[in-house]
Amino acid sequence: MTVSHPSGHARHRRPRKRLPAVLAVAMAAVVAGVVVLIAVLWGGRNPDLDRATSSGRPAGGTEAGATEAATARSRAPGTAAPQPAASLATPTAGPAIPVGRAPHFVEVAPDGRFAYIADPGAGAVFRFDTASSTVTATIPIAEGPPQMLTFSPDGKWAYVAGYSADYSVDYVDFIDTSNDSVVATVPVGRGPYAVGTSPDGRRLYVPLYDDDHLDVIDTATRTVVGRIPAAPCPHWIAFSRDGRFAYVTNHFTDVVTVLQLSDDTVVSTIPVGDGPHSLAMSPDGTRVSVVNYISNDVTSIDTASNTVAGTFPVGAQPQDVVYAPDGRHFYTANVLEGTVAVVDSATGAVTARIPTGASPTSISVLPDGSRALVTNFDDGTIRVLNTAAPG
Repeated sequence: MTVSHPSGHARHRRPRKRLPAVLAVAMAAVVAGVVVLIAVLWGGRNPDLDRATSSGRPAGGTEAGATEAATARSRAPGTAAPQPAASLATPTAGPAIPVGRAPHFVEVAPDGRFAYIADPGAGAVFRFDTASSTVTATIPIAEGPPQMLTFSPDGKWAYVAGYSADYSVDYVDFIDTSNDSVVATVPVGRGPYAVGTSPDGRRLYVPLYDDDHLDVIDTATRTVVGRIPAAPCPHWIAFSRDGRFAYVTNHFTDVVTVLQLSDDTVVSTIPVGDGPHSLAMSPDGTRVSVVNYISNDVTSIDTASNTVAGTFPVGAQPQDVVYAPDGRHFYTANVLEGTVAVVDSATGAVTARIPTGASPTSISVLPDGSRALVTNFDDGTIRVLNTAAPG
């Protein structure tokens, strides 16, 4: 099945027409009441401009001192990380650093020493040293515009997904991070997007932007070994902390698909907001937070029951979401308003909106929780956020 996309902005679903003013005011009042109700009910529980067209996590927070600290993203569960710093309710913005032409996606390596940045405009992946905040290597991607990437749990490999504008080229590149070289290319289905590595590192799951399934790659043989049917337009994948399940956003069908990894079968489908894009697993594994690109909100999923625990607004066109390693806050990259929203995991309240640059498309947090990196697609920069107090 090939999913048709609307024309215009970044192949995202367009927001619906605005409601009449009176109805909009009434709806806003209802939403405000729901937000308050959610905060009361949660009571301390921690809950796409894939604009590069030419060229493109179960969640909640842990208490301070928790023994299981998450890495920057939940795509590499089980990765060792230092005891994280306490995340700030109001981080401060550091420098904006020019990187490439149109940086679309950033991922910090499991050890936190460097990040890779996929830039479809430049046709390259950049290695970014997190200590010096400088680009130390440029990795040309010959197959086509690189869109997204992830690391193996041990950080020895990076997997870069990319596709051409007409989906005539669709691939996943294997990069050896010891020498920043592409060593293999695996052809996949149409529009490989936010790839994710299984907790044991043996399989790579590839959501296909322009299709109705995921491809599965054996990372040892570097071949496609499976296909998992899903609702149209699978976008993003996050893994449960016990490694038994995966959660997948389906952008054009407004659901999250739950996969059982023992046999790669669909065990649940959860209705969420309008245009689900990215999702993140909380460090304690009790919640999955899903950013809904069209409805401008976050859906919180209870992983024990696979039901919606609450929905609350965060900002205009949120495209990415990640947790602070201590679990107290999570962050959303809001493309349309050029901000990162900081959200209290216990209440769902936005504690800060930080201007980062033009069209922030992704965010990744260092394992120690000290800083975050944000890609600004339209001004060719990486913004550094200081997410914890100086040690």
